[in-house]
Amino acid sequence: MNQYFYFEGNTQKGPVSLEELVTKITPGTDVWTQGMVDWAKAKDVPEVATALSKTTGFDTVQPQQEVPVITVQTQNSDRSSYDSPDFHNLLIWAIVSTFLCCNITGVIGIVMDLKAEIEWVKGNKDKAWDKYKTAKMWIIIGAVLMVIFYIFYFAVLQSVFVNNFPEFR
Repeated sequence: MNQYFYFEGNTQKGPVSLEELVTKITPGTDVWTQGMVDWAKAKDVPEVATALSKTTGFDTVQPQQEVPVITVQTQNSDRSSYDSPDFHNLLIWAIVSTFLCCNITGVIGIVMDLKAEIEWVKGNKDKAWDKYKTAKMWIIIGAVLMVIFYIFYFAVLQSVFVNNFPEFR
């Protein structure tokens, strides 16, 4: 017959027989016996769970409960008008701006575009339009700065290249 160990609070107890064990534990108590890889809850060890159900009269295997699904209906959640030609998702342009040059303006554009999307889904169209316009402004600023940066970069590069390599004049 197996000898069992169990935890009472933070203290390990045992060895005890199965009959004695079921009088001292609950289905949630950690138990161990020879042959087990690790400690397990009493309800998960078949012979202990069976003995517990016989002594307590309760089934130690709890039926799985269904989780209720809550659906939230927001006003103006019709997304068909979202795809109107006036309201475009600027997220891709903001990401391109972030990667090509202007991290700060790109990140601001990303954040404002996402906030516009959230407000639109909530039905706050006025706030969504305000955030959309702000996102668009920051993306345009980033694009202008990117053009200026690359013009300056190639001008400096050409000047350095021509001055240091006269054979390419």
